[in-house]
This record gives sequence, C-alpha cells and structure tokens, in this order.
Amino acid sequence: MTWSEEGLARTWRALKDVEGEEWALSPLHKTGKVVFHAGRSFPGSREAIVVDFPAGTIKPADRLPGGGGFDVLRVPSRPGSQGREAIALVRLIDGSHELFALMAVNVLRHLEHLDCPSPRAILDAFFVRVRDWQEFMANQRRKPLSTEKQAGLMGELLMLEKLVGHSSSALVALDSWQGPLRAAQDFHVDSGAIEVKSTAAAQGFIARINSVEQLDADRRPMFLCAIRFVEDEAGETLTQCVNRLRDIMDGSGVRRQFDALLMLSRFMDEHADRYTRKLLAGEMLCFPLGDGFPCLRRDTLPGQIRNAQYDLDIESLDIEPQSMDMMFQQLGETADEPA
Repeated sequence: MTWSEEGLARTWRALKDVEGEEWALSPLHKTGKVVFHAGRSFPGSREAIVVDFPAGTIKPADRLPGGGGFDVLRVPSRPGSQGREAIALVRLIDGSHELFALMAVNVLRHLEHLDCPSPRAILDAFFVRVRDWQEFMANQRRKPLSTEKQAGLMGELLMLEKLVGHSSSALVALDSWQGPLRAAQDFHVDSGAIEVKSTAAAQGFIARINSVEQLDADRRPMFLCAIRFVEDEAGETLTQCVNRLRDIMDGSGVRRQFDALLMLSRFMDEHADRYTRKLLAGEMLCFPLGDGFPCLRRDTLPGQIRNAQYDLDIESLDIEPQSMDMMFQQLGETADEPA
C-alpha cells in the first residue's frame, strides 16, 4: 500500500469522536500474522499506530522507546483479542501532529518492505526505526545551516517546486520528498527516484555520495539531478526560497506538512535572518542512473563491505544528461494522489 500523511490523517479524523473506549482502532494493513491499525488513545484523543502481534511476541525484557513528541506503550487486552498482544506508537499531548504523521508513515513504509518477516522480526524492526527517530529528534542541531547545506536544501526545494508543477498537486509532491525522512534518495516518484546534488562552488562540482544505495537501489528509473548555483543579486536567499514555497503550500492547504519537513531538514525560522547569500540556479543536469553510470553497485562489492561513502566528480561525467521534462516523462505520471 502507498502510505501518505493525508491518508493517515483522514483515518485518524474518522476516529476522533469515538467515545466510551480507551482505544479506537481502524485496520490498515496485514503482514502474515501481524496487523497494523490507525488508532486514537483516550482520554486525550491522541493519534497512534497500533501493531497487533500473536501472544508471546513481546518479551517482558523489551525496553520501549519514547521521547521527541511520541511514546511507545503496550495496549491493554481488548474484547476479542485473546491470543494477541499489541504495542502502540502514540503522539504525546504536546507533540506536533504533522511531525508525528510523518514519522508514522515512515515507520509503516519501513515495516511494509521487510523481506518475509516473522512477527518478532517486525517488532525488532519497529523498535529500531522508532529509536532512530528518537535519536534524530534528540540530536536536532540548532545551529544555522552551513553555506554548503543551504545550497543543498535550495536544490531540493527547487526540485520540489518542479514536482508540484509536474504533478499539479502540492500534496503528491510533498509525499515524494523523502530526503528529510532519511530515505536513501531525496525524492521517490512512483516506483522511481531522484537524488539531487547541488553546489555553489565557483570551480568544480564534487558530489558527496552518502551510501551505496543512494545511486544503486531497486527503484526504477533513478536519476541524479545536479544543480549548479551561482552567487548573484538576481537570485534569492534560502529564506526567500522557503517563503515562496510556503505561499504555494498555503494555497494548497499543506503548509503545516511542509513546515514539518523543513524542520526535519534543519531549517529553523530562528535562523532565517542569517541566510543572506543570494543564489541563482544555473544548469540543472538530469543523469539517468543506468548500467553505464559510474557509481558503486552493491552486486559488485564484496559482501564484507556493509557501507561506503565516496565523492563523484560531476564535471567529468561523459554521460549525456536529459532534460527535466524527459526525466519526468520516464518517471511516469504522478498526478494520482496516494491513498
């Protein structure tokens, strides 16, 4: 199933007025003997994802993660749940609704794509992913973005704007923006992907590839989009770029979701006045990541190598780039909104 924040929010809204029970649940998905539910915890009507397992899956020694606007807790036995036990990821009262929805969808997608998982394997993967989020939220650095990171975020925002225009849907475009959620690639478009690399360096274009999977994954087709910025008064600052896209998202009713993704990208409004460098986007080169593209590939690396980072010289590539229109055409139609 294609999960989306808005689809999950619709299910949560439908459960909002349920009264008389400690939990209100709506089934979402089943993997083997494990059932996923959207839910609300009462009192407080807090949004939740509830994962239902066969009895005995959750061990007494299991330490439950929590913090960063959410909690993880065991769900008391309910009528008709004999032989079952459940655990819930629950938004704290003062936790951000939008950020919790982003995390919930990310956890669901991660669990859905496990290979032939047992109930215990699903539970372990659930703990790992939630702890990743806990660590991420605890370590959100509050210092301003470096000049390099500013150019990187502006590149992603420009691609997001292009996707809004291509799909005619800000919601669809936002759902495709997976970089802030720590996906291997910045954008997942249908079954394909786009990785954006940007530079504002006056000379050279060296792109840092953060993992083998960034340019070598099961998603097809995949593209590397290289964006060169130049400092120019005709350009815009990162803050101006953000505010321009906020106007677009405001008009489409998805501003709060956009702001949550900005926060995960480490754009903080308290630093907005520090971003004074004006950047103008020049060439935007779209390279298909076919068999002839020079990158590390998992099937040719020794099995002992678990991860690798490397630098790619964009200027030395002898592959003919494609236009952005051609890239979008190959990625397929994106106008249909996810469920």
